[in-house]
Amino acid sequence: MKQMKRALAAALAAALLAGCAGQEAGQGASAPPASESAPQTGGNAVEQLLNGEHALTALPSGYMDIPLTQTGQGMYEFVNLEDRYLLCYVDYAAGTRAPLCDAAGCAHADESCPAYSPYYRNVGLAGDWLLTSGTNADGTCSMDARRLDGSEKRTLFTGAEGDSLYPWGFAMKGDKVWLARDGKAVLLDPATGETETWADIPTVFTNVGVLGSGVLLVTSNADELVEENYQPTGDLLADERQEQEIRDRATVTLSAWDPRTGGEVPLTIWNNGEWRFMRVWNDKVVLFSEAQGRFEARDLITGETKVLTESWPAEQKVQLSYVWDGHLMVETRWEPEPDNTDTWQECLFALDLESGGLTEITLRNQGGDGTRLPRILGESESEFYVIRRTPGEGGAEGGMAMISKADYYAGVDSMQPIQNMF
Repeated sequence: MKQMKRALAAALAAALLAGCAGQEAGQGASAPPASESAPQTGGNAVEQLLNGEHALTALPSGYMDIPLTQTGQGMYEFVNLEDRYLLCYVDYAAGTRAPLCDAAGCAHADESCPAYSPYYRNVGLAGDWLLTSGTNADGTCSMDARRLDGSEKRTLFTGAEGDSLYPWGFAMKGDKVWLARDGKAVLLDPATGETETWADIPTVFTNVGVLGSGVLLVTSNADELVEENYQPTGDLLADERQEQEIRDRATVTLSAWDPRTGGEVPLTIWNNGEWRFMRVWNDKVVLFSEAQGRFEARDLITGETKVLTESWPAEQKVQLSYVWDGHLMVETRWEPEPDNTDTWQECLFALDLESGGLTEITLRNQGGDGTRLPRILGESESEFYVIRRTPGEGGAEGGMAMISKADYYAGVDSMQPIQNMF
């Protein structure tokens, strides 16, 4: 799980202790549309977008957008075994994680194993095909395809150094997948390896989901404002504050971009200093205002705004969020004493995106180092696939487990360890 640790390190400055102050459940409420949340274009453009003949479907991603591809019955992921990576399938019902390899007696130790990789690779799902891609030893990028059972593995293409291959974060059209390659939108048929090249990808490209036939992009004019207004004084702290104040004045735009034509349809805007982007969910964008202590969901089709909760405690500093089971899982640092980082504690809340109900997740791992939150990496209809840590003689021992959603929300530690078949 070292690749997971590296990703978490970027978001979490240090290992945190568990245990949080209680939080009462909140209630959702409807509110008139905020002036800045109305669609920034005519309704006809949005209607055309939704009725596009090349309707898209979002590809799933894992915790903190780490590419982990699941089907509802299980998950495909690369597992770090220190000296190599193995492409494994996690069977939720069986509670097992096994290499995607059917070779009898295989040691899964070298290139002869179809599940083996010397490097971490990304995983995407397109119809009945599993796509894996990443950088090779010689600096080139390649993409492979195989059936979901691991059979018929083949290389679709190997690109020159600098190619960008992102099948996991783009969108699907039927059994084909849109991906970014050499600055172009490319439609790939994994069954044949055939590609179609379409529009130029915008210079600033942060894909956060899909709406109808458009890929959703978040853009900001912050860099332009800094270039126009920033005047360094030589005082590092003052200059840092000056730059942040300029960035806080910036506007952020969420648009739908057509990968065939390159056309954009602006859907909603917000002030960078007032709102933070959380997630796109069910044709809505979820935002958080620290100043107002408020989470709200803006409908990208109608422009209507729904307040999810408006009593968020100031001491619960929101760090990041992700969506599972129709809930926004909000990770925070609880700061009972202002300006004292030694008192910060790690907390987790589940915000129901329909009702606005808020549940504190009290369940904790027992490992002694690193995060103790039982973070969710996948889900079936009734269970979560979570990170599980337990005390060991040499420190905390990592692992994965299944737990019912009911027990997860209730704080009942019924985690059943996943058995590794390697």
